[in-house]
Amino acid sequence: MEKYLNAAKVFYYGKIRKPVKTADDALVEQIRDTYARLLGAYNRFEMESNEDLLDSVIYEIQSLKALYRYLIKKAQREGVKCREINVYGREVI
Repeated sequence: MEKYLNAAKVFYYGKIRKPVKTADDALVEQIRDTYARLLGAYNRFEMESNEDLLDSVIYEIQSLKALYRYLIKKAQREGVKCREINVYGREVI
């Protein structure tokens, strides 16, 4: 019985409970997410033919670029250290 209880504890604490993210991890995740959204907006820009929707995508791209610049500067200011971040095979940081 003890063996099964220990196995359950290992499973619960090792698999189900997620590790706590640090502020640096959260910032890196925001940068990854923003970059992925920016790539998606660029793809929509290339595929869009409606003039009104094209304007919308242009504003979205400008907004995401501003957010991305802000997050990168914030990471540099806070001295966030991380390995290179790859999104879709491209280096982000």
